[in-house]
Amino acid sequence: MAENRKSTVCKIDKEEFEKKCKRLYCWFVYHFCPVKKNKIIFSQFGGKGYGCNPRAICDEFLKRNEGYDLVWILGKNADAKKAGIPEGVRTISGDRVLYELLTAKVWVNNIHFNVLLDKGVRKRKKSIYLNTFHGGITLKNEGKDKHSYKETTELSLKEQMYRKDAEMVDYVTCGCDMEKHVLDEFFYGHGEIVKLGDARTDVLVNGSFEIEEKVRKFYKIPEGTKIAIYAPTFRADMKLHWYDLNYEEILDTLEEEYQCPWVMLIRLHPRLAGKTKNIMPDSKRFINAAQYTDMQELLVASDFMISDYSSVITDFMLTKRPALMYVPDLERYLQSRGMYFEMEDLPFPYAQTKEELIENMKNFDSEQYAQKVDQFIEKIGYVADGRASEKIVDFLKEKIG
Repeated sequence: MAENRKSTVCKIDKEEFEKKCKRLYCWFVYHFCPVKKNKIIFSQFGGKGYGCNPRAICDEFLKRNEGYDLVWILGKNADAKKAGIPEGVRTISGDRVLYELLTAKVWVNNIHFNVLLDKGVRKRKKSIYLNTFHGGITLKNEGKDKHSYKETTELSLKEQMYRKDAEMVDYVTCGCDMEKHVLDEFFYGHGEIVKLGDARTDVLVNGSFEIEEKVRKFYKIPEGTKIAIYAPTFRADMKLHWYDLNYEEILDTLEEEYQCPWVMLIRLHPRLAGKTKNIMPDSKRFINAAQYTDMQELLVASDFMISDYSSVITDFMLTKRPALMYVPDLERYLQSRGMYFEMEDLPFPYAQTKEELIENMKNFDSEQYAQKVDQFIEKIGYVADGRASEKIVDFLKEKIG
């Protein structure tokens, strides 16, 4: 027993020593290494591949080819090629990230930096921190708006780092005024909110035959076969029974309606991605899309969507392709978390039972749906002109000087 206790103490002492060394290193870099004006560092979801708003912004910088040092943060075990990092973008991971962040002119992120801040990273006065968020037109309540929110005086280390990160944010991009309230919640009132659009949606507005072909080739989906995608969010209880659909009947219904073969990509929330196989039918018509790097590419390639309270459905609506909501726990969800919109205000037909979902599919009116999408976008004043990336890059270049 004494030996085990001694081993645990030694381990803790070692971890504390390593943390102090990293903080000392960061202090030295912060005070003695210059900020490099041409260096821009990108991160999405803590190093999980090449995607979301930061990817779209990085792609725009690449396209302009103006001599910037573009740096992408990857997780320790991530492979740059598998992550889809293009030529012209330098990748970093591990403790190398500390130096690169501390000497970069611009940070572009879509969530909070937390672990890195605990290691001693701080934004320099000469640096610019642009956070793009990842929610877009957010449907489900965030922050103190959650019905389950409870005020607490004791914050976890993670929550402390969230707040520390938010204090350093200079600018937050958004696509409409409605998002401003959500962003105030997510960033605790910090950061100037700039209405430039959500960069990741450009490709959905503009379309991309190349990306469609890329997804088809990756999953070996033949020409002539249409693609449905099921992409729900997580629930607080992390249970899987909320995703119990009549999967085979859904594809049968689509094939009868469109008179061609269909496959379905299944993309659960990252918190549940590892359990995707537990809900998938044993059929080649269903594809586990959990590990695909960029969600936007899957949306570009898809012809039909089923989702729920996830903001991914408000991204997909920009394609004007059919999108439906399956919300078997609607009353429970509204009570426990809440939403920023009434269901009737959204353009998507919604179902609370599997049978109702099939009926909504059969009765779907594409023309009426497109009109409702346009009305919804106009009502909330959403910027969806396919030029958000351009405008954000122009904005950053002006701030860089």
